[in-house]
Amino acid sequence: MGQVCWIKKEKGWEVRHIQDQDAVGQLRGIVTLDELEEVVRWDGQGHYRPLRTEGNLAVGWQYSVSSDWELREVMEVIYPGMWGNAEAWKNGNLKFQTWDDALTKQTERVRNKVSQTGDLPRRVIEKNCKKRCLKTVLWAGEKPENRDGKIPMLCTGTCGMFWSCLES
Repeated sequence: MGQVCWIKKEKGWEVRHIQDQDAVGQLRGIVTLDELEEVVRWDGQGHYRPLRTEGNLAVGWQYSVSSDWELREVMEVIYPGMWGNAEAWKNGNLKFQTWDDALTKQTERVRNKVSQTGDLPRRVIEKNCKKRCLKTVLWAGEKPENRDGKIPMLCTGTCGMFWSCLES
C-alpha cells in the first residue's frame, strides 16, 4: 500500500518502506506505535509531513507485527483510514463525495471562482493531488488501478490541500 510493504516472516510480518524491501539487517527497528508515529511524521530530510499520503515517507525503518490486527493498526498509523477505505471499496460499500457535493459546501466566492475558471479543479488535481498524493481521486471520477497486487489508496473527498491550492 503506497510506499509500504509487509514481508511475511515465520511469526508475522515486517512492515517497512518499499524501497527497503530487500534490506537485510540494516534497518532501524521500531518497537512501539508511538515511535512509528514519529517516524512517519517526518520525511527523509526531517521536514514535517502534513499529508500522510504524500510520496515522501522516510526510508530505513522496520516494524515487526505478529497478527493481522497488529498489521492493520500499524497501517492505520502510517496511512490513517486507507485500509478501511480499501476494504469498503473491495466490498462495494465505500461512500465517497462527488465533486458537485464538495462544491455545494463551499462559499459562493469559491463556487464563482470555479465556474469562472472552467478547468481549475482538474488543473489542481493534475498539478497537486496527483503529484503529491498517492491516492486515487475517486470524487473526481478516477478509478483505482490494480497495480501489482497493491492495496489501493482512495481519496473519498476534497481535502484542505486541494482547497488551498485551488484558492492560490
